[in-house]
Amino acid sequence: MKHKLFLLGAVLALVACSASTPHELAGRWNVQQIAGAPLGEDVDIWIEFDGTSEAVHGFTGCNDFTTTASVFGTNVAFGQPEEAADACATLAAEVDEARFLHVLPAVQRYVRHGQSLELLQAVQGSEALIRLRRDEPN
Repeated sequence: MKHKLFLLGAVLALVACSASTPHELAGRWNVQQIAGAPLGEDVDIWIEFDGTSEAVHGFTGCNDFTTTASVFGTNVAFGQPEEAADACATLAAEVDEARFLHVLPAVQRYVRHGQSLELLQAVQGSEALIRLRRDEPN
């Protein structure tokens, strides 16, 4: 009976962990590069992971957005972003917003290096689709 209770507890813990964003991703991350290219001048794109659920929100450079992030280990899958339909203030912001929204669904895993985060495709050795940086320590 003890073994069954232990196994049930372990399974429930795994389910709970897979249904939320890991603590190491929680918080706001500022986009530094998209597909190897820096953002345009005065363009601000960021993502904020909610540490207690799959909820993600942020700013595309032009519009606020919301989506989900399903995380298991270092694998991550983003849902379809929903965003407001406001016009972009600059052409650079419009271009970077389009690039960001194009690559976000292709992200399949992440690697964190301290205050830096890389969102990548599943293939090992692939270039980061999105590079982010956290301004303040977590």
